[in-house]
Parts: sequence; structure tokens; C-alpha cells
Amino acid sequence: DGPTMLRELRKTKPDLKIIFVSGYAEEAFAKHLPEDESFQFLPKPFSLKELATAVKQSLAE
Repeated sequence: DGPTMLRELRKTKPDLKIIFVSGYAEEAFAKHLPEDESFQFLPKPFSLKELATAVKQSLAE
């Protein structure tokens, strides 16, 4: 699952930018992560413009 994958990736790449893409609500991911965890969330379905915005926001952090 996404939150488990994120925790594992943070062990070796703590500065990795993450964008979750899901049909579930963002809260479903956030409740399984530490409060200070930084990630972008893109709910399905999404447009190309929304994807580009999420990528730009993630890279700006």
C-alpha cells in the first residue's frame, strides 16, 4: 500500500518527492502517516493540467 511504500522509501531517500494518485480520499493516506509527512495527493480522475500542477508543487517544496 502507498503509506507503507512511502515509509520504506524514506529510509533510503528522505528527500524524495512523492505524489499519491488514488481513487480514495486523501485522508485515507494521511491517517496512516506521521503528521509531519510531506506528500502531494492527486485524486482520480485527474486532468493533465492537475497532474502538471501537482508535479510543480511537489518540486517546489
